Amino acid sequence: MLGELVKDAGLTVDGVELNAEWADLARQGGNYRNVWASTIEAAPLPEKEYRLVVCGDVLEHTPDPVAVIRRLRQAATDDATFIISVPNIAHVAVRMMLLMGRFPKMERGPLDKTHLQFFTKDTAKEMVEAAGLKVRRITCTGVPLDEVWKDGQGGAVYKASTKLQHAALAVAPRLFGFQWIMVAGA
Repeated sequence: MLGELVKDAGLTVDGVELNAEWADLARQGGNYRNVWASTIEAAPLPEKEYRLVVCGDVLEHTPDPVAVIRRLRQAATDDATFIISVPNIAHVAVRMMLLMGRFPKMERGPLDKTHLQFFTKDTAKEMVEAAGLKVRRITCTGVPLDEVWKDGQGGAVYKASTKLQHAALAVAPRLFGFQWIMVAGA
């Protein structure tokens, strides 16, 4: 999806996708120079080439996210920017489930059954800094209402829910943030 979004930007884009089927789909789209169907650790990344590195919902699936960021730093130029997103395990919905004695594994979201790592705002920042990067900015996203409530789009209740979520994020991002997005660099 990322390659599709930036296809008209004149960028050279490489990708790493563990799921071989998804990697094939990305290759077929023609928006990538290279797509490696492997882990990041095993991908034959070039040295000192990338000025921008995007880890979109990747690091929580790895056994050692600090080592992954360090590996990506080797492939990045010294002045590269990193955009990193991770789910917020401290989201209000997760907290409520924990209060009820539940920690269910789900198909997606902060409790995705394939996650090996779980992050709060502070632990996400600590991870990035442990890999030798400086976090320049952190922001959060809300629950993707357009994905969880497809039939509601455009309706008055949907619009009101969107506004309410934006207000909640402004007041208590650690509680209502669904995902942390960090911009970092050397």
